Amino acid sequence: MEKIMTISLVFESKEEGTVMVGTDKELDQLTHPEIKKMIGEKILVKRTDNREIPLQVSSIQISTSMADKKNIGISVGKAISPEEIKIGSTIYRNQD
Repeated sequence: MEKIMTISLVFESKEEGTVMVGTDKELDQLTHPEIKKMIGEKILVKRTDNREIPLQVSSIQISTSMADKKNIGISVGKAISPEEIKIGSTIYRNQD
């Protein structure tokens, strides 16, 4: 499994459902298309209690800060509520 990022924020959006946000210094050197390709269509969230949750990605949002750091938002729609994902959980690329 390839680590994507650690979750620093989780919230619910009317349009996108549950969105998990994080950063990873490894992603800062990649272009937006490279990041989207790396994440793919399926992810695995490993919670802080070691429970693993496979999820389908519905959309990816990427912004770049003034300090040239990438902030990644991964939406998984209504498949799971934000309360089920804990800050500090890790997102991995999930290839079946």
